[in-house]
Amino acid sequence: MIEVQFWTDHNQRVRAIQISGHAGLSSPGTDVLCAAVSALTYTLRDGIQEILEKEVRSNLEEGDFYLELESEGDPGTELIFATVLQTLKKLALQYPERLQIRRKENGA
Repeated sequence: MIEVQFWTDHNQRVRAIQISGHAGLSSPGTDVLCAAVSALTYTLRDGIQEILEKEVRSNLEEGDFYLELESEGDPGTELIFATVLQTLKKLALQYPERLQIRRKENGA
């Protein structure tokens, strides 16, 4: 199972996200759900770091991704987080036994 947890700040803006686990739909390297989630993690990290040029703490390893904003979120970071989370929610509807999303409030 892939688990997604994201934390919001006092303004209800996403501040951090952690994605861990494997979908287990097929063998490693051929799992379409894992591939989709991996592509979204790269999109999130690159959009915030390289496009918006925001400072983040991040870690990306096999089956584990973490990203936290170093400063307050803003409309740009919120748009990228919201886009990725919306797509993850759609995937969770397609694969409810394989992908779970949880929101945590106030901090990371």
